[in-house]
Amino acid sequence: MARIAPTRETLIALFAKSGNVCAFPGCTHELVTLRNLFVGQICHIEAANPGGQRFNLNSTDEQRRSFDNLLLLCYRHHKETDDIVAYDANALRFIKHQHESKHGEKPFKVNESFLHRVESEMRLYWNNIAITNAELHVAPEFAVRLNVGLLATQQYVEIGAAVERIVELLGYFAETDASLNDEIRLHLKSLGYDLAAFDEVLYFKNPFFNRNWEMHALAANNAHIDLVVVVKQAEVRFLEEYVKTHPNEYDALVAFEVAKKELRTMAVSAGYAD
Repeated sequence: MARIAPTRETLIALFAKSGNVCAFPGCTHELVTLRNLFVGQICHIEAANPGGQRFNLNSTDEQRRSFDNLLLLCYRHHKETDDIVAYDANALRFIKHQHESKHGEKPFKVNESFLHRVESEMRLYWNNIAITNAELHVAPEFAVRLNVGLLATQQYVEIGAAVERIVELLGYFAETDASLNDEIRLHLKSLGYDLAAFDEVLYFKNPFFNRNWEMHALAANNAHIDLVVVVKQAEVRFLEEYVKTHPNEYDALVAFEVAKKELRTMAVSAGYAD
């Protein structure tokens, strides 16, 4: 599960509603100084990664980096809200709502140079991730290699390929279960057993005949369609935000239109096996 940075649109919205003040009740600590130094922190209400405060296993990475899950705090109050007993997710959402309701009418516009600095920091971050993965992995021979140089618009192509590999595995398991009865029969025959009693068992009482058929024909297919649809929806959401800040990237615009068309088709045709 990769931690992904907030989009530029999200950062702009966060700062626009912050009043340039820490969101913690009563705190007046500024977020960006007159010298354009960011001295606050971008905090997650529900943690970005497992093990973090208030991590929600049911959320997606896109939801974790969304506007609704982010809060601008000073360092002191970021540390203070790490106390998940005193500050659960609902408590932080209330703090965020109260603060943004108060300051949203007098928006603070963050300087573009700050956003460029965030982007620069993320480039360094990804470069460090690439080096760490390539040179510092604890078990290099078993390492999952990260393609951090992949264009953002190509990320969902990689996800689609991974989904198809899972489908291939499911197909293999279905084939081996379907042939199980015949393989057992041939094995017993090779050992010299009389197969009369084996062959007299009605198919619906034979535990080896079409083993796990419902799991393969129904459950696996339905889980697959769930995954395909949710990934396509996430792709449209991602590209929706991406093209806002990359309006001149032709490939991204094309990918956006294709993804929208595919999701529209799924909206009227995707269905479960029953």
